[in-house]
Amino acid sequence: MKKITLIVAVLILVASCNQKKSLTDNLAGKWNVYKLIKDNIDKTNIAPYSDSINDNYTIEFTAGGTFTETYYPPVVTDTTQIPGNWVFENNNETLTLTDTIYKKRSYTIFNLEGNHVELRRGGQNRYLRKQ
Repeated sequence: MKKITLIVAVLILVASCNQKKSLTDNLAGKWNVYKLIKDNIDKTNIAPYSDSINDNYTIEFTAGGTFTETYYPPVVTDTTQIPGNWVFENNNETLTLTDTIYKKRSYTIFNLEGNHVELRRGGQNRYLRKQ
């Protein structure tokens, strides 16, 4: 019985590591927001939200656990970059971003497959596409 329990525990650990590696591989790269839903209302093309998404915002994740958010303001000429660290939490269901500006932000991850991901947080759904 002890051997079976040990084998099951090892299999669960291996499966968890494989899932995390797969999610990390899928997350690595440069992303932009193509759709924003806030309180069940599509805000994608409504100012001021439209000014902070689409071509004006990217986030790049590395497999090493770092990210860089970049804002390209439509009027202002200065580009803002925010570096930080990311980690999967809650059995790989939550993506937590930590930086010096916003501190700690946690998003529930949906459909992280290939070049698409949906991140949910506080009544806001961000749909991102890999560039």
